[in-house]
Amino acid sequence: MLMKKTLLTAFAVAALNTTALTPISAYAETPTVSAPAIGMAIDISKGLDFAQNHSDIKADPAVRFGKLPNGMTYIILKNATPPGTASIRLRFNGGSLMEDDSQQGLAHFLEHMAFNGSKNVAEGDMVKILERHGLSFGADTNAHTGFSETVYELDLPKVAEDDLDTGLFLMRETAGNLSLDDGAIDRERGVILGEERASDSPGRHAYMKWATAAFGNQKYAVRLPIGLTDIISNAKRDRFVDYYNHFYRPEQATLVVVGDFDPDAMEAKIKTKFADWQKPAAPIRVTDFGAYKPKGVISEVYTEKGLRTELSLTWAAPLTETYQTYASANVDFLNGIRTQILNERLERQAKLPDTPFASATIAHDDIDHTAKVTQLSITPKPGREKDAFIAAYTTVRQYAEFGADQAELDRTLSDIETYFKQALQGAKTRNSRDLSEALVSSVADGDVFTSPQQDWDYFVAMKPKVTLATLNDGIKPLFAGDGPLLWHEGPTLGDFDKQSLLDTYKQVQAAQMTASEARANKPWPYTSFGTPGKVIKREDIKDLGITQLTYANGVRATIKTTDFKTDEIGITVRFAGGLSSLSPASKPPVFAASVSDLQEGGLGKLTASELKDSLTGKIYGVGLGLGEDATTLSGGTTKADFATQMEVLMAFTTDAAYSSDAFERLKAFIPDYYNSLNSTPGGVFQMKGSAVLRDNDPRYTMPSQADFLATKNEQVKALVDRQLKTGPIEITIVGDISETDAEAEIAKTFATLAQRADKPVIPADGLTLHFPTQNLKQVFEHQGRADQDLSYVAWPSADFTSDTQRARALTVLAEVMSLRLTDIVREKKGLSYSPYASNYYSQTFPGFGYLSAVAQVKPEDDQAFYDTLSEIVTELKTKPISDDELLRAQKPLLDRMDTDLKTNTYWAGALPGSTTDARKLDYIRNRREQYQAVTAADIQRLAAQYLDMSKAVRIQIKPAVTAEAAAAK
Repeated sequence: MLMKKTLLTAFAVAALNTTALTPISAYAETPTVSAPAIGMAIDISKGLDFAQNHSDIKADPAVRFGKLPNGMTYIILKNATPPGTASIRLRFNGGSLMEDDSQQGLAHFLEHMAFNGSKNVAEGDMVKILERHGLSFGADTNAHTGFSETVYELDLPKVAEDDLDTGLFLMRETAGNLSLDDGAIDRERGVILGEERASDSPGRHAYMKWATAAFGNQKYAVRLPIGLTDIISNAKRDRFVDYYNHFYRPEQATLVVVGDFDPDAMEAKIKTKFADWQKPAAPIRVTDFGAYKPKGVISEVYTEKGLRTELSLTWAAPLTETYQTYASANVDFLNGIRTQILNERLERQAKLPDTPFASATIAHDDIDHTAKVTQLSITPKPGREKDAFIAAYTTVRQYAEFGADQAELDRTLSDIETYFKQALQGAKTRNSRDLSEALVSSVADGDVFTSPQQDWDYFVAMKPKVTLATLNDGIKPLFAGDGPLLWHEGPTLGDFDKQSLLDTYKQVQAAQMTASEARANKPWPYTSFGTPGKVIKREDIKDLGITQLTYANGVRATIKTTDFKTDEIGITVRFAGGLSSLSPASKPPVFAASVSDLQEGGLGKLTASELKDSLTGKIYGVGLGLGEDATTLSGGTTKADFATQMEVLMAFTTDAAYSSDAFERLKAFIPDYYNSLNSTPGGVFQMKGSAVLRDNDPRYTMPSQADFLATKNEQVKALVDRQLKTGPIEITIVGDISETDAEAEIAKTFATLAQRADKPVIPADGLTLHFPTQNLKQVFEHQGRADQDLSYVAWPSADFTSDTQRARALTVLAEVMSLRLTDIVREKKGLSYSPYASNYYSQTFPGFGYLSAVAQVKPEDDQAFYDTLSEIVTELKTKPISDDELLRAQKPLLDRMDTDLKTNTYWAGALPGSTTDARKLDYIRNRREQYQAVTAADIQRLAAQYLDMSKAVRIQIKPAVTAEAAAAK
């Protein structure tokens, strides 16, 4: 039920990358741990059904729910955002938790086999069929396997009859016609093992240890979706077939189709294509997930190099899964408010300079088929684990004992009301992909899918009932479950070991609590900036639907009014200069500036916390970006809050505080951040790759940990403040806003500033950027698994602006290379899970660009990948590609362009800079024609021109134990 998704800021922990659970929303998903189940229990043995059939909540009347005679459920929703597109999802009610001991990993393996042959599609042809229909593998064609579901995803860029028919046909093949050929299974084993290898990390190891401590007698503790390597390597076909027959059956399947089509015609297609899917005679297999067993208060720890330091307390209770009802929704709603208020307290506390934790969050949710939990997660500042635990848990105890105050409740209700109102106003232009995902989630969670109008009506009815007494009465039950399980993970334990963790918990438990002090909101002080400026030049560019303005003080603006998304407005304030205005010789602290949060630094008249309180109930954003040719401030808002959003951006332009406390808090995360990067090949490449490809230009060099920690707040302030206070200003506004309103708010804010120079000051070496010509082989070490290796090859190419047709053609060349890497490196040789190629071109630095190819492989296969890549390159140079291959590379690009033009996101990215460089408008106009003009001969010519292996940079990220030997070679 969508009405429970009310929070504007929801905490989620990444199960396999940090301490804790599968993603847990800060908004409550379940009744409190002390409350009985509310609603009818879900009976898996009877197959899937819709929650509204077992609930007093009515489903969204615009959605069509159906069930075929064979038991397959389906959901259809007509939706035209973006126009002419559709999203298809096929969900099976089976994931890793449903595997038996001999099938661990096969639910996920089966997901891969869906792309490797069926009754009517030869092995390897499914992806090619989709590419011919404009779907790119990964971006538009994908699947995922979780603990309790497998979902296949198709996002169709076109809804012609043939496209829809092909999408449904391929889903039908997946549903009941997979070949599961022995040879195909064997060929895919290397790909799965490559995925397991690439995804392994210290965080995953910590998760497995945590899950065993929390749910040691239940399947959840031993059923990671990736499975066991021995089973992946050796499982026979019969184990695949057994799982396929039991969980890929109509009663366990739900087809979701959302898009710009006729629902009646779509329903007829579904009935025609899926009616012959036979229901097996065998009953549905019911899995024993294991019952939660109380453990009392226990303390566990885990250490491994590369881990980030985290603490957590988890309270758990047995779970009875039920369909959603109004009674359960009410509990969820109140628990969401309770957790949100506590999270606000913890966030505010974390921002204080003397607080020993860098962050702390509370979450309350279900873990699939396992338990209902409440969890406090804490990121301590370095060396302050014990103090962080005391401070965060004391805040929780204080809240549980004394509850919230009226001001906290009012602020939270105001934010929730704003969210519901925005959702209601945007109801007619919801994104089809988002809707399909939400419908799948409603089936998985046993929720009733409701409309924004229903959700709004629910909130209006509930709001008067949410009294402070009612809210506070339900806080203690959140922490009344079994436990807590006390947990500490990190590279070392310091002096906070298992016993100390337990002793400290008891200490806080025994301490006498006092109520927290209430706080009042400060008024928003940034409402007037001076005499509004006047427009002195206006140009209407009708073919692109934009208006460009120049104000008397030199501020320029581009306004594009759209109806793509109701009540959605994006603003970008562009300060010309960016990296090109920084001299490499000055070694500017670009990385530190780019990761610092300008909003966290507050304003001259408001701290970050005071700012948040003063704008309670408002929708706004503050994002800082350091680009090649400009620094940007950006935000997203609604028509009601547009004036406030402009005031916020203006306030940060003129009066950002750059609080040293905020920068020091950022530094608290740095040691763990660097340690975690060093633990994987991808992390090391993130630290080293960009600098290598730019011949170690300091603007692109990530500093060492010591250098970052030595960076002073004043250095970051000087860099950013200079950009914001001296750079020529251009504002881009895209969305559901009239030109008149946009023009007026610019006049009252940025048009009041003093005149600035027309062009940024560019130092003599500012526009110089080089691809390396020496030391072309670079070897770096990572501290992770000994069988993890990243192999990266890049060739110098060209910039964008000097020849845009060439740049488009190089992108198509990269797409062709990706097709071949997938076909040969992944499918035929099984060397890597996800090899790909890409094309990067600069629009700022003359002559700079590069083509690249990358794969994560085993160390002993690094040379095999390089050799295979060399063979691919040679063939691209010597033989023209086929018309079919060109089609499969071009069509997804072309169809994505058509969809892009119907989104605010595209225009918000394409228009900035166009008032001073009219070529950017031509880039929009001609990009489709240029991509269409690329020929097979162009691909061969560009491959011969740019793919010179003697000029390529080769980067290898190897495990530390073999790095020295690799360098010697």
